[in-house]
Amino acid sequence: MRHFSTLILAAVLGAALWQMVSPQPVQAQSAATGSRFLAVTGPYMDGVSLLYVIDQETSRLAVYQGRGGGASAREIVLIGVRNIGFDVQLDAFNDESEYSYQDLLKQFSRQAKTK
Repeated sequence: MRHFSTLILAAVLGAALWQMVSPQPVQAQSAATGSRFLAVTGPYMDGVSLLYVIDQETSRLAVYQGRGGGASAREIVLIGVRNIGFDVQLDAFNDESEYSYQDLLKQFSRQAKTK
């Protein structure tokens, strides 16, 4: 199973790198779903794209930067990795929405009590 997961990740990274160095514009899209890994690419700067890979079993996020161009300029670089397990348990962080999570929770609780 581990070999299969590594093969899937290698295929996703290869496909993402191919998209990054090909001349077509890259749009944010899902590269793999329904498996252990979820990968999403998106443009960052001219000739540079980012690849986000989420390991759904370990809640880890890896971010790669891919650069196209001539053969000597092409590269894919690991930017960072983070266990996002606790991050996704937060109700809000740097949230500048009109209504806070707590305000909405109170509002919906009041509505539920009046029904």
